[in-house]
Amino acid sequence: MPVQTHHPAGTPSWFDLTSGKPEEARRFYSRLFGWSFEDQGPEYGHYHWVCKSGHVVAGFMPKSPEMGEMPSTWTVYYGSDDARADAERIRELGGQVMVEPMDVHGLGHMLVASDPTGAVFGLWQPLSFPGSELENEHGSMTWQEVNTRDAGAARAFYTRLFSASSEPMQGVEGLTYHTLKKDGMEVGGIMGMDAEHWPDSIPPHWMPYFAVNDVREAVRVAPESGGTVQVPPFDSPYGTIAILSDPDGAVFSVIELSEP
Repeated sequence: MPVQTHHPAGTPSWFDLTSGKPEEARRFYSRLFGWSFEDQGPEYGHYHWVCKSGHVVAGFMPKSPEMGEMPSTWTVYYGSDDARADAERIRELGGQVMVEPMDVHGLGHMLVASDPTGAVFGLWQPLSFPGSELENEHGSMTWQEVNTRDAGAARAFYTRLFSASSEPMQGVEGLTYHTLKKDGMEVGGIMGMDAEHWPDSIPPHWMPYFAVNDVREAVRVAPESGGTVQVPPFDSPYGTIAILSDPDGAVFSVIELSEP
């Protein structure tokens, strides 16, 4: 169980959940992943560290009244060396900055933005807090992809923002899929959303993936705990995947990896 202490700029570093049903969500994820939650107090807006095996693996925040009708959702964050400079880059590349770079109690600087196709993501410039301490372990982050109706525009945006390259994935029948690569490492995916697989009601979005030891057990536990199985298990080149939603509708994927 190697502990992560550094997430380079342009690589995934953090997932967090904003939920309108915080108590139900805590019970759901505790049973599904074995998570525990540490409330950081009112000065942090009751942001919680999500912990697994004694390590911080994600973040959790109850929705505040100011958020209005914003749906419960998971946000995917990538590392940044300079959040303010990256905010300007996002604008130059056709994206929008939704939450300007802000200091988070000396832990780091964060921003939230949307790409030119409308998918929302975050950037995290670490100071004392690097991000998730575990990857590819049960209940921890393992993959992330943007689902968008304009894959070409997304590729142009993210390859330039992250100084990355993109490669088409072979053997994904009927789907347009590219992987983002930075310094030889796969750091994310870009999925083209078509009318056959994605109804018009589903907007462009980033999808977080969590590793699980047994995907079929996850599919059994999720509905028993107040969640929903959105897509039942299916095989992929990297393992068996299912798409779930939690008690307040936040969508995420789980994968039983074919290799550690």
